[in-house]
Order: sequence, then C-alpha cells, then structure tokens
Amino acid sequence: MNAIFTIARRELRALFDQATAYILLVVFTALNAFLFFRQAELYGVASLRPMLDFLPWLLLFVVPAVTMRALAEDTRSGTLEVVLAQPITELELLLGKYAGQLLFLLVAVAMTLPIPIGLALGGKLEAGVVLAQYVGSALLAAGLAGVGVWASSVTRNQITAFILGVAVMFVLILVGLDPLLVGLPPVLGAVAASLGVLSHFSGIDRGVLDLRDAIYFVTLAALFLLFAYFALMRRKLTPRGAPLQRLRLGVVLLATGLIVVNLFGRRIGGRLDLTPGRAFTLSPATKRIVRNLPDLVTVKLFASTALPPEVAFLKRDVDDLLRDYRAAGRGRVKVVVQDPSSDSAARREARDLGIPPVQFNVLGRGELQVKEGYLGIAVRYADGVRTIPFVRQANDLEYRLTSDIRTLTRKDKPAVGFGEISDQAAARGRRSFESFQEQLGRNYTVRSVTPNDTVIGPDVKVLIFAGTPDSLKAPALQRLQQYMGGGGSLLLMASGMALSPQGPFAFSRPVGWNDLLKPYGISIRSDMAYDLASNEHVGIPTQFGQVLVAYPFWLRALSTKASPVNAELDAVLLPWVSTIDTSHAAKGTVTPLLVTSRAGGVQETTVMIDPSREFRRDSLAARLVAALVNPLTKGATAGGPRGRLVVVGSPDFASDRYTQNSPDNLAFVQNAVDWLAQDEALIAIRSKNRAPPPLVFASGAMRDAVKYGNVIGVPVLLIVAGALRLWRRRLITRETYRPLAGGPAPETA
Repeated sequence: MNAIFTIARRELRALFDQATAYILLVVFTALNAFLFFRQAELYGVASLRPMLDFLPWLLLFVVPAVTMRALAEDTRSGTLEVVLAQPITELELLLGKYAGQLLFLLVAVAMTLPIPIGLALGGKLEAGVVLAQYVGSALLAAGLAGVGVWASSVTRNQITAFILGVAVMFVLILVGLDPLLVGLPPVLGAVAASLGVLSHFSGIDRGVLDLRDAIYFVTLAALFLLFAYFALMRRKLTPRGAPLQRLRLGVVLLATGLIVVNLFGRRIGGRLDLTPGRAFTLSPATKRIVRNLPDLVTVKLFASTALPPEVAFLKRDVDDLLRDYRAAGRGRVKVVVQDPSSDSAARREARDLGIPPVQFNVLGRGELQVKEGYLGIAVRYADGVRTIPFVRQANDLEYRLTSDIRTLTRKDKPAVGFGEISDQAAARGRRSFESFQEQLGRNYTVRSVTPNDTVIGPDVKVLIFAGTPDSLKAPALQRLQQYMGGGGSLLLMASGMALSPQGPFAFSRPVGWNDLLKPYGISIRSDMAYDLASNEHVGIPTQFGQVLVAYPFWLRALSTKASPVNAELDAVLLPWVSTIDTSHAAKGTVTPLLVTSRAGGVQETTVMIDPSREFRRDSLAARLVAALVNPLTKGATAGGPRGRLVVVGSPDFASDRYTQNSPDNLAFVQNAVDWLAQDEALIAIRSKNRAPPPLVFASGAMRDAVKYGNVIGVPVLLIVAGALRLWRRRLITRETYRPLAGGPAPETA
C-alpha cells in the first residue's frame, strides 16, 4: 500500500506541475458552468441535473486527456523499465497510476462545488441529493478512468491513447440506446441496455445510491484495469510461452467473472435513498395501510421483456417498489409478473383489464421503427380491480398504488361537493377540472354542488368551489354558514380580479365569498399579485419565432411548509392570483401556505396583463396568496366560527391547463382536500411527486454574481493558482545546486 500511495502522490504532483493540467481544469470548469447556467436559467429550478446531463460528455474528452500519458509516456521514454526495476510490482505501479489519475479527476469534479453553493443562495438544495449526485459523479469518473489507463497501457503514443480512450468511452456512453438496439433479440437487447453508462449514472444523479449502479462502475474500472495489467505483463513474458498462456487464461477467467458480476449485479437489491422525504422508499403511511389489510391484495405487473432502455430502467424501479410492497404486506400483498408479449393468456387478461400495448418510436438504421410493449399494473381485491394502463414515471407510483389499494379495501368513500362558479373564464371554455375531479374520485365520492343548493347532504365532508360570485344571496349564505357551523370544511379558489374578454386587461370585482369569510377574519382582496423573481416563462411571438420571457403575473408561489398541506411541496404555479388579507383573524387560527418572494408586488383596479409590460419595483414585499384557517386551534367558543377552510387567491390553478405543466398544483389541492376531510393518510405519499425547488435569487445582481462567478471567476482563480505554482517551480529549477551543509569537501587538484 505504501508503494501505491507513493506512486499516486507522485502522479498527482506531476500532473499539477504541467501547464496542461490547469488548461484542462480551466476548460472543464468554464464549459461545465456555461452549459449548466444556460439550462438553469431556462428551467428556473434549483437542481444540478442540467450539469449532470452534460457531465458524461465532458468527461468523454477530459478523462482521456488526463490519462493518456499515464503509461504511454513512460513506455515511450523508456522509464517504465527503470521504474519496474525498483522494488515494486506491475500491479502496484498500475494501481498507483490509476489512483493518481483518479484523484486529479476528483479534484476536477470538486471544482464544480461553487455551483451548488451558489444555487443554495437562490433555492433550497437538498444536501442528501447533492451528496448522492457527487458520489455518482465520482463513480462515473472512476469507471471512465479505468478505460483511460487501459488505453494508455496498450500504446506508446499519447495521441493514440487519447483517441482510443475517447472511442471506447463513446461506445460505452452510447451502448443501450435505441439506435443500437433495433433488431436485436429481446435478451441481447436487455444485456446491451444494462451495459450503458448513462442509464446507470441517471439512476444515481436523482439522489438514490443504488448498489447495482455502484457495482456497474466498480466492475467497469476493474475490468479495464485487468486488461491494462495484461498489457504490462505481456511485455516481459516470452511470446507463446507457458507463462503468457497462463496469464492469458487467468485474465480471460477474471474478465468473464467481472462481466457476469456486472450483468447479474442488477439483480442485487439495496439502495440508500437520500432524496427529500425518501421519495423512492415506502412511506410510513403506505406500510401502515398494507400491514393492516383485511385480506389478500394481488398486484399484477404486465411487463414486456423487450422494452426501450429508458423504459427498461423504469421497470427496474417498478420492480423494486413492488418488492417493497410485498415485504411490507407481510403475506397480505401478492405480486405477480407476466409478459403479455410472449404469453397469449396474459395478453388476453391484460386486454380484459384495459391494459393495452403501448407503441414506442425507435430511430435506428436510418429509419423510424415502431415497437410495442407493456408496462401496466392491475390491483385486485375481492371482486374489485383498479388498473394503471401504463407506468410513465416512478415518482407518483407509490401514491397511485396505495390509493388504489385503500380505495378497494375501504367499505365507504367519503363524499365531497365540487362546484364551479360561472364567470368570463368559464364561459370561454378556458377552465376545466377533469383531472382534478378524476383524482378526487379515486378516494372520494364527488358530487356537483352550487352555492345556491337548498340542501347540503350531512355526509358531505368538504365543499370545493372554483370561481368568484359577485355576491351570495341571503339564503345561500345562511346555508353555508350553517354547514360550516356544523363542522363542515370549505376549499375556496377565487380571485378579486376579472379577466376582460375584450383584450389583455383585468378589472377589480367584488368578492361574494368575503361575506362568508368575514367571521374568520380573512378576505380575498380585489387586486392582482406579481412576482419579479419567482415566476413562469411564456412565449411571445416575434418575427423570428417565439421568445421566452418572464411573466410575473404567473408566479411560482413559494411554499411555507407550515402544514401537512404543503410540508413536502416547494412551489405552486398560481396564475393571475389575488392576495389574502388576514389582518382581522384571531391570533393562531391562520397558517400561511403560499407566498410570493420578497420581490412581490400588487396592482389594483385595472391591470394590463400583457407579458411585455413594465412592472413597478417599489413597495415590493412577500405577499400571502393562500392560507388555511382552523378556528378550533384557539378552542371553540359559543357562537364562534367553526369548521376548516383553505383559501387560494386563484380560481384557475387547479384546472387542467395548469396541472398538466405543474403537477405540484394537483398535489397541493388534493392535500388540501385530505386535510379538510381530516383524512391525511395519503398526503405525505402524494407530495413525493414534485418538481425541483424553484431558483429564486433575491436580486438580479446576486444571480449574475453566482453565474459569472462560476463561468469566469473559478477559471480565473485556477489560472492564477496555476501561474503561481508554475512560476515557483521555474524559480526552483533555476537555482544553483548547493551541497548539503556538513557534506564532504570537493577534491582539489
């Protein structure tokens, strides 16, 4: 070990004594930061995923450039034989060289740390996810470094080693993608897909350290180091001699073993979930529900063997999740896996259950091909069955499965009433709540209601209204007050501004709900909030096409994480939202749910909503746009208000138009209904389906400082550090040799 450590330290020092190393670091950090911030500004989320998407392609050139001289230069100059004449073995030399190159690559990856540090100033980065992503980056560098060292071991020319390393890494990055799998048999296609680098790296960079992905990168590095060891040993052995034959046989056996471990390692379970809320681990609510099932629940997975790589690795997540369900159920959850593509009986059953084959467009061999495959789930309990025709993502699968199991095994579903108030937006057909009502129907019996209904059923747990009446008639107001006085709950989605059908304007309007809200001390203001920092982008047509611009009236309202409704959510898209006034509420009865950033403002009376308009920058402050009210937190008093309320200043945010692009909107409103119905079992599970936190800097100056500090600042610091080190080294090499004090005196003639 001492020899390996000494060689690694010498290699690392030798790399930093070359100007080439600093050039590589400068180019790598500058290009990485430039590509990252270009994507980050477009998406507006605090996530390192854009950087990690580009990282394999950057390392494709950086790793060979670093490792190309590891052994090739020593072989060309003849120093390899001199080094091996020392009391070290070929294995120690190889491992020391590899460790030195890998340490340099890890230093390069560590140079990107200012990016997450800067993002933390504008968004809530999860430390666990960042840690997992950097561990994944280190594993990727370790695997590719093994390839680079091997390429350097088989040639005397550094340029040849660089080209060979790039070529092999390029194949490893591309293998498993659709263009290479067209026409392959299913089994061979699955093997090829599992050999690809990107699929294993994408599993780690989401925040989950999976043992199977770690095994892949470790065996990849070990395999190519084995080949490099063979290349070193072959030089000292007699061609066609018995020792070389034994070496060749041993290398073949070891390589076969590593490939087998690599391929079958995907069947090994075990993962460390560092995502917030442990999104890829069963929640306590799910474990409690499946552990207390009244009878056996059967979960059938209909999955094809031949699936595109991206879907094949999604299936891996599905298999893991179903395995967790079976373990948590303690014999009450049965998992059955069938392949309808090769089993006619399974195909008929899938068709009867409403699980059709899904077509995939595959580009390969110069043409577009269409393949069919299955990845659907059916949950059966007694005579009931619920299906998921095709699993498109794993993030919300736990909620969907647990919700289906709970619906099938629960005797009666609570009732909720939903009503939409007609206004200009509804009349123009711009507002539809089909997705929201469909999701509600999974756990509740949904009934249509209006504020003027003469009778509200005693079994209705929650009333939900979207829209703003100008006023409530006295009988309707009295009935709603009686409903709330009896402990009922209410979700209001309403605004104090009306959009004009004539042009890009909105006008203030009276809010009829405020008469009902008055006893609770809150009201919906007749204004429209905007946010100059946390908002969505919209396309503006120009003569050259569309240009994306920030639209402050479509704000990304920030979650306060102050209640079960929003504890696991980061932001919700609220279009044309009004602010909430809580100045007259009793202390402790109101919990803020959603607020603007500190760059929030309001406009009243008449508002031009055109995206290209200018916005006032004075009187900016955080504005409340959604709140919950629970008067019982202060203790019910005789004649005082009762019941639970959730008030949101936008009637449209839960409509289909916005929930399609912002799944957190649907999660938020469903969480609100569950809290109002005092049925909070599924809230923590549902909220796992969320986007990364928004990226909101306090000012444009801070945003520019973070961006250009990484794109320009870090490379400049590297240039300065490299120049100082090389200058110091040059001064040392120019010093006159002086013998040590007390040494022997030179001889004189």
